[in-house]
Amino acid sequence: RDPRRRLRRYLTTSPEYAMKRLLSAGFERIYQVCKSFRNGDGERGPQHNPEFTILEWYRAFASYEEIVADTEQVVSAVAREVLVSTRLLYRNQPVDLTPPWERITVRDAVLRHAGIDLAAHPDAPSLCRSAREKGFSAVARDDAWDVAFFKVFLDGVEPRLGRGRPAVLMDYPASMAALARRKPDAPGLAERFEVYVAGVELANAFSELNDPREQRARFLAEQAERRAHGGTPPPLDDRFLSAMEAGIPPAGGIALGLDRLVMLLTDAEDIRDVMAFPFDEICPLPSTPTTAPSSTSSSPSRPSSSLCSSPRGR
Repeated sequence: RDPRRRLRRYLTTSPEYAMKRLLSAGFERIYQVCKSFRNGDGERGPQHNPEFTILEWYRAFASYEEIVADTEQVVSAVAREVLVSTRLLYRNQPVDLTPPWERITVRDAVLRHAGIDLAAHPDAPSLCRSAREKGFSAVARDDAWDVAFFKVFLDGVEPRLGRGRPAVLMDYPASMAALARRKPDAPGLAERFEVYVAGVELANAFSELNDPREQRARFLAEQAERRAHGGTPPPLDDRFLSAMEAGIPPAGGIALGLDRLVMLLTDAEDIRDVMAFPFDEICPLPSTPTTAPSSTSSSPSRPSSSLCSSPRGR
């Protein structure tokens, strides 16, 4: 028997590690359009499909502020090409994509929309108590800090971002940016930003971490956390870490969700509406009957594929 048939393989969640190896090899400006796979706890919402399309690019010696400017130019240019305008209407919300976009820090966004000052609540019990006092009942008294933050953010902040014009949400807590460089003047924060348009998260970007010792330490800490919560962490990517040790230049990089961009440009309510073969059609759960194709689709339903039994990518 072929021993390779017994190997556990993973679908990739991102082309990031491979592209950073190219940065290490001297390729200073690179991009890729590819499929990626993420299926956290099996959820599928109107903006998520386990298989999705990413536009990812990196620029050596560029900061995350320069990547913001790249993104503004790319998205507004696509809108002009498709809509003959930088103005769109998404779910009855008018949005002007003309640069420059709003810049707002995570701290300011949470304070504005949820009424909570994160700097005043550096520990989990304090943040949980404040969140519950503000009416965020999903936050439990014993939630970890990051868990409480995300419950507040997803319920009270994210839906309000990018109204009228896109919002660039900047400077995340360092614990939420495992691959990003810390801000030199505020080491508790990371040089990370996300782009939101009408409440839709469109892109995620960093000034890339290029310290191999810190990267290895972060990976090991992440593995320990997964084990502590009963998970099985994937193996470390030694080739990626070796590339970092050989040297990766300072760089900025971004992943932009092309399916979500199409949703915004076509005013689609559900990501399924912009996909020929949404995941739950080609790989239905055993208890879920395969839905018939919609009247706007000429594509027949497909049988289950090998994607159904593949483990999560890294």
